Amino acid sequence: MKKLSVLILMLLFAVSAFADQAAWISKADAEKTVEFLNTLSEIKHYCEPCDDHSIRTEDIDDLQAVPTEDPKFWEVKVNGKSIDLAYVYFQTKKGRWRNLAMEMKIKVEGVPEFLR
Repeated sequence: MKKLSVLILMLLFAVSAFADQAAWISKADAEKTVEFLNTLSEIKHYCEPCDDHSIRTEDIDDLQAVPTEDPKFWEVKVNGKSIDLAYVYFQTKKGRWRNLAMEMKIKVEGVPEFLR
């Protein structure tokens, strides 16, 4: 039983280690991301490390780059909700859905560059 508990804790840590990879970013990255997203009409949300196999599409109506509670970091809000760039995808000119953090050159792990 003790080994099972340790295994479960390790799995939970492994998944949470990927959480919030690119949610709090620099002011420059947040502003650059908002400028980029202003050219788009929709994004897709997908979190492969979360073992969530659903992909949610969201129309972009409102964009903001705002400071977080830690003055060293900023975040991007789409339609009033903070996003983690690691789990957001946009459609390229070739029609593929590419990871937003990778496009912004923000290092992320455990996420596909393109949606399948």
